This record gives sequence, structure tokens and C-alpha cells, in this order.
Amino acid sequence: MKHILILTVAACTFATVNTWAQHNSQALEPQLQQIEAHLPNELGPAQRLMERLLEQYPEDPQVNYYCGVIYGLRTGEGILSAMRNAPRSRKCIEKAVALEPTNMKYQLAALNYYLNAPSIVGGGETKARAKAADIATLDNLQGTLAQLRVVNVFDANNYTAALTQAMTKHPNEPRLKLRLGLQKQAEGDYAGAHTLFKQAAMLQADSALSEHPEIRAAQLNARYQVARNAVFSGIDVQDGIQSMEAYILAFDNDLELPELAWAHARMAQLMKLDNNEAGVEAHRQLAQQLGQENDKALYELLDRL
Repeated sequence: MKHILILTVAACTFATVNTWAQHNSQALEPQLQQIEAHLPNELGPAQRLMERLLEQYPEDPQVNYYCGVIYGLRTGEGILSAMRNAPRSRKCIEKAVALEPTNMKYQLAALNYYLNAPSIVGGGETKARAKAADIATLDNLQGTLAQLRVVNVFDANNYTAALTQAMTKHPNEPRLKLRLGLQKQAEGDYAGAHTLFKQAAMLQADSALSEHPEIRAAQLNARYQVARNAVFSGIDVQDGIQSMEAYILAFDNDLELPELAWAHARMAQLMKLDNNEAGVEAHRQLAQQLGQENDKALYELLDRL
């Protein structure tokens, strides 16, 4: 009888918590969407709304997550702001993780903090490595990606070796192929980079772009890099043209990708390598039309065509 009573109380408790959480989520969602609409450029109204919600829902992981994000963005406003807001950001992010430890978004936010913040405000290598290990217990691939970020920040000389080792564990992962390709490109191994970018881009007729935003972004970025790599190397120009055409066709403004203006600028460079004067002019004009006025590097490139 005693065991049944305990189980009944526990069941009632969880039912109450779940009902409250569902109601809480329904009440919060429109206000969280308002915060999202203000980010990243309108921090004042975003912060005021977040702080009001934090008073009302101090134990809600989403509210604490946005608290961490907003105070984190505030750290970029100067040294004094960084010293004041970094501890607030860390406290909120760590609380979001504690409230919902299986949420990968919160775990990655904590990793970002430890990677970017100095030890004086609770960041640094030790915590970043520990957090990457935590992430690996939840998801092996995400843990591998997290560990690579730690190596890139704190042990850059071993980054290529770590990437190569990661590729043996996850040989079909476009994000890893893209990263290793970029590393080889930076080292001047354009042939090796070209192979990896082509594999990550998945340009074969029977290979569709992933529905997963991060993987899709990696595949599209790899298409861009096939073309950019051809500009740098002066070889594989036709591959570069075809790949950039595929990039422009599938460009997604909701993903973090090289801008279309730069895609057309690189196409103009490829057309020049291909002795296609009409193509050079067409893509140069598109790049000029789409480019940001303050993008000095873009317009300097276009002037050299």
C-alpha cells in the first residue's frame, strides 16, 4: 500500500507539472517570439521584455536561454559592458542547461560562452573541454563537432589532425568535409580541398539537399567553396562554374551562407578564367546591384575584373 501511494503521488505531481509547463509554454510563446523579432539589433526592447519574463518565469529554461543570449550580445558593446554582462550571460545559460540538460541548443550556447569568454568571467579551455564532453554524452556527432571547436580555439596547431581523425569516425558528414576542405584550402592544398568540397556539396543527381538546417548550410557552403577554390587555384574552373550555378539556384536567405553578391563576384572571376567576357560583365553587374555599399572588399574585387 505504501509503494502504491508513493507512485500515485508521483504520478499526480508529474501530471501537475506537465499541465503547468504546457500552460506556461503557451503563455510564453508569443512573448518569446517578440524577443526573437528584436534580435540581434534591437537589444534594448529585447532586454526589457526578457527581464520582465525572467521575473515572472525564473525557472523557465527558454527565458533563461534568451537571458544568456541577450546579455551575451551586450558584451560586445565595450569592455565595461563585457565585464558587467558576461557573468549575467553565463549564469542564465548555465541555469537553462541545468533546467533542461538534454536540450542541445542550451548545451551549445554554454559551449559558445566558454569558448569566447576569458577565464576571469568563467570561460576558458577547461570548461569548454568539459562541456564538449557533456555534449558527446548526448550526441556523438555533436560532441565531435564541439571538440573540434575547442581544438580550433585552444590548440590550433593540431586542428587539421583532429579534423582528419574526426572524418574517420564520421566519413559521410558534410560539415566535417567542409571544415577539412577549408583547412586544406588555407594550407594551399587546393586539390585536396576541391575533392572534399565536392563530396560535401553533394551535387550528384540523386543527392538532395538535407532538410536539416546546419547540414543544408554546409552543403550549400561547400558548393560556394568549390567555386571559390577554383578561383584561387585556376583549375577545375568548369566544376566551379557548375557548382556556383547550383549554389545561386538553391541559395537560402534563412541560412548562414556567403552573400549572393559575393557568389556573383566569384562567378565573374570564373568567367574571366573561362574567357567569357559577356559572363564577366553580367555577373559583375549582379554583384554590384546586390552588394552592400560598405563592402569595400567586394567593390575592390569588382574593380579589378
